[in-house]
Amino acid sequence: MAEVRTPIAGLGPGARTLGGETSAYLCRVLRLRDGDRFVAFDPAARTEADASIDEASPTAARVTIGPLRPAAVVAHAPLVLVYALAKGDKVDAVVRDATELGATHVVLAPTARSVVKIDDAKGAAKADRWRRIAEQAARQSGRADPPRVDLAHTFADALAMAAADVKLLLDPHAEGRLGPALHGHRSFAFAIGPEGGFTEAEIAAARTAGFTPVTLGPFVLRTETVAAAVLGAVRILETA
Repeated sequence: MAEVRTPIAGLGPGARTLGGETSAYLCRVLRLRDGDRFVAFDPAARTEADASIDEASPTAARVTIGPLRPAAVVAHAPLVLVYALAKGDKVDAVVRDATELGATHVVLAPTARSVVKIDDAKGAAKADRWRRIAEQAARQSGRADPPRVDLAHTFADALAMAAADVKLLLDPHAEGRLGPALHGHRSFAFAIGPEGGFTEAEIAAARTAGFTPVTLGPFVLRTETVAAAVLGAVRILETA
């Protein structure tokens, strides 16, 4: 069986009772029993510890947390994804992939050609859902630091949130190419538009915010494919 990992906020050594959602995951979904072991990690503190089930319960499991240690698998450089809101479950998939590929910050952005529009009433619930998806993906991929996930009010706000040394906007009509723009750097922000692409005004705003338009080549890719491609390229460079 693969190593069982679960996030626990405010992680510290000693005995404690877990909340309902974490208890249900460990004892109902994974069917852990008394004496079974798992790894607890604190996303905020980037620490982890070996832990054991003292009293299995799907609502209030009793556990013992061992000594804390620095988390073994965390991102070491900023990797930001500004992603235009998309329909269906595309955003779910992008947040999941971005987490598994090492993104440190995912900013979901409304754009002029985005089909999906989210008002303030639904925005908070949507953002919370995407944060949970990132946390689940981090748990499954072995990361102890799920990315920060934000829903920006405007595209300009999203651009302002992207803090990185190199900022690139993916545009199929750009003259610059992605590959050369990646070499010699470790900290990146990528802006990916909706299916209809960015407007000229949005590209101009991105340039003003420090983004350089680049292309992935002649093939037309779905927006979720672009996200996986550019983040995967960074991962390959880091391990080269």
